[in-house]
This record gives sequence, C-alpha cells and structure tokens, in this order.
Amino acid sequence: MDFSGYLRWYFRSTLGAANLLVAGLGFAGGLLLGLSLPGAAAAAAGLGFVVGAGALVGGFGARAAAAARQAQADKVNAERIASTRALRDKLARLRLSPGPVADARQLVLLSSGEYLEACAREKRHDPLAAEALSEAIELLDIHLKEKDEAATERRFGLKDADPFAEGESRIVAALTEKAAVLRERRIQIDGGLAAAGLMAVKEDLR
Repeated sequence: MDFSGYLRWYFRSTLGAANLLVAGLGFAGGLLLGLSLPGAAAAAAGLGFVVGAGALVGGFGARAAAAARQAQADKVNAERIASTRALRDKLARLRLSPGPVADARQLVLLSSGEYLEACAREKRHDPLAAEALSEAIELLDIHLKEKDEAATERRFGLKDADPFAEGESRIVAALTEKAAVLRERRIQIDGGLAAAGLMAVKEDLR
C-alpha cells in the first residue's frame, strides 16, 4: 500500500475518524481560547498532524488502514455473493416439467450450491460464476417460451412458426456447460478440495 493509499484507508478507519475529531476539537478549542480563524486552523492542523504521525510511527495507523481496506473488501464480497445467491434462487424457482432439462437445471443448482459454499468459506467470489447462472436463467427462459409456443400450436392445430431444431438437447448441453463453469470457478476458489480434504485441513489447523 503506497502512502496515498494509506491516507485513503486510514481516514476511512475508526482511528482516522478519531484523528479528524481531535483536529476538529483542536480548532474549536483554539476559537474558544480567542485565536483567530487562521490561528485556530493552524492549531487544528498541528494537532491532527501530531496524532496522525504518532499513529503512523507507532504502526497503529497502518493496521487501522489495512483493517478498513479489508472491511470494505469483505463488504463488497458479501454483496456479490448475495447477488449470486439471488440468481441461484431465481433459477430454482423456475417451474419445469420432469425431464432432461429439469435434470440439467438440477446439475447447475448443485454446482452453484457448492460454489457458494466455497465463497462463504474462503470469502471470495468470481464474476464468471454469476454470469454462468444468469445465462442458465436465460436458457431456461428460452426453453419455457418454446414449450409455451408449442403448446399453443398443438391446441389450435397451427404449424410451427419458429422451428427450434433439437431445442431440448441443445438447452441441456448449454446448461451442462454452465454447470462445468461453476465447478471450475469453485475449484479456483477452494483449490478443488473434496469434503475429506477440507476436513483434513481443519484438523491440521487445530
């Protein structure tokens, strides 16, 4: 972290906020003591500098800045994971008849569930996983639209106005591909450890 980055995150931290508060109190105190505005501002700046320099030299400032940056990263990560979880929930709510497409959807749900577990465990996320889930929803929307159109055509004895050759098998293949992407993203996050491997790591850390 360079110095500009340090200042950015330091003043976002609790310690940095306290530093600014001390400077503000110094300004108010200077005015109460009868100093002019420039004099009070100089006193506030000097007091703030002393506190900030002490935090920097003592290492407290660096730790506070690092903690503030990590807290922000954790917040963004949690938001992205929640967004991906919402996509998975939407995928799960789509109503499908039993069959190959429903089975392929279940594979995507399984892979995405494992991915989200890895995200929560490792506190990381991968935007490609959210993209894969979003595309899986789009694929099922296409499938459902085709099913609705086919049902209408059968009901009224109409010709197929928009043929979708081998539509079901193509949807299944595409969904299987999305499940593979989710598995790959999960492996990138947790190293591909199976349940036994994850338990072994926890036991070693005890």
